[in-house]
Amino acid sequence: MALFSPIIIYVTRKKVTNLLSEEKAMKKRIFSVIVAMGMIISALSIESDLVPAKTAYAENEASSGITIDDEYLIPDGMGYFTYYVVVATNNTGNDIAISADFLAKDKGGNVLRRVNDYSDAVKNGQQFILYGQFSQESIRKAASFEYDYNVVPTDKCAYSQVSVNAQRNGHLVELSATNYSKYDIQGVGVRTIFLKNGKPIAFDTVNIADLGTTFHGGSTNYQVVGMNVSDYDDVVVTYTSVSNIPLPEDA
Repeated sequence: MALFSPIIIYVTRKKVTNLLSEEKAMKKRIFSVIVAMGMIISALSIESDLVPAKTAYAENEASSGITIDDEYLIPDGMGYFTYYVVVATNNTGNDIAISADFLAKDKGGNVLRRVNDYSDAVKNGQQFILYGQFSQESIRKAASFEYDYNVVPTDKCAYSQVSVNAQRNGHLVELSATNYSKYDIQGVGVRTIFLKNGKPIAFDTVNIADLGTTFHGGSTNYQVVGMNVSDYDDVVVTYTSVSNIPLPEDA
């Protein structure tokens, strides 16, 4: 289950060293990412019997307008959890809410663990991240992973009213978010994949808000990601934000 609110972003290719040092005064940042592994999960070093030999994409991908860009299997580095991370793009023609079930199965096709993640507001054309967080113990006998998702239109997307900036400080990535609208929204959910030489080595997620999940109109607030990772050279950063009411583009 997701620990924080969901997330999205326009995506272009650029090194993180350039991304995190730029200080351009733009209301809307276009974050850099590196898309590295295509549609296949690489066998990562995991301290278990897990062999990610097969993955199954959601059957409704083509008809739903959701494009799967990349999939990653990322251990947390401490032996507690493994993240099944899906990077996708909303090509439905609408702003959407999306919910996904992630399943880990053994060699016989039996479900070992089912977890859920969701995003309440993904803007049309945006890249976003969904993930399943599995305890290491629950997937020691996993032979495959599958997922399925449901999509419905929404008019509560607050992406156009939010700006997010990132700056590397030592091994951490410092994030700042600003709500440019006059309305309170439900925070900004940021998800980050850390890569080294094109391979995923860590995943982190955080929510930026003022109080609980409330992000006040006109407010700026801060968070950090990367507490448990140091040796990386690229990042994938996405964010999303949902409003309590439909917002005009110039709110």
